[in-house]
Amino acid sequence: MLRVLSVLMLLSTAPAGAHPHIFIDTRFEVILNDRNEATALRIGWTYDDLYALLIFGDLSLDPDGDGVLTPEEEARLNGFDMKWIEGFEGDTYVLMDGTPLAISGPRDWTASWQDGKLSSTHIRDLLTPVPVGAVPLVIQAYDPGYYVAHVILPPAVVTGGTGCSAQIYEADLDAADAALQAALLEFAPGSDVEGQFPAVGAKFSDEVRVTCGAQ
Repeated sequence: MLRVLSVLMLLSTAPAGAHPHIFIDTRFEVILNDRNEATALRIGWTYDDLYALLIFGDLSLDPDGDGVLTPEEEARLNGFDMKWIEGFEGDTYVLMDGTPLAISGPRDWTASWQDGKLSSTHIRDLLTPVPVGAVPLVIQAYDPGYYVAHVILPPAVVTGGTGCSAQIYEADLDAADAALQAALLEFAPGSDVEGQFPAVGAKFSDEVRVTCGAQ
């Protein structure tokens, strides 16, 4: 979470209403078939401690505070973050040569509480498998309204395919913060910044780029 902390320090002098409020360490596994076509993503989220505490309260988990969940509590935890409202993109965006690609909703989700961390995984399918070559398949993780801050953690994993690899590219936080502060300065004093927060989340997005050599 060190890069998340750096975001918070950058925002400490921003006008009131600056986000984010939830912090997620994000991991990606890109699944390819034997034709080097990307077919699915396995996405892992690990939540910050405060948000985990709120979820535990909402679900009435660990009432004795010993940090250990019973089997019944673990079952109640599964799917806690998979009840998506209509229009929610799952904070995951896939592009090829700048063109957004359609991906499915989540399936095969899991949730766990291990070593004091709340985590979940889910799989999302590309609605149409896309060939990956020298032009990278790009995967971004962000909340457009920047209520949630994602940091993509290494390694980005490639499963399947031949001669394929994935690299993580970090966001330019200085440029992103400048864009955020410029957008916030457009609000008049007393405006409802929280209710109309500018869609700057993409500027804070790390990204995974997947390429494959010739077969």
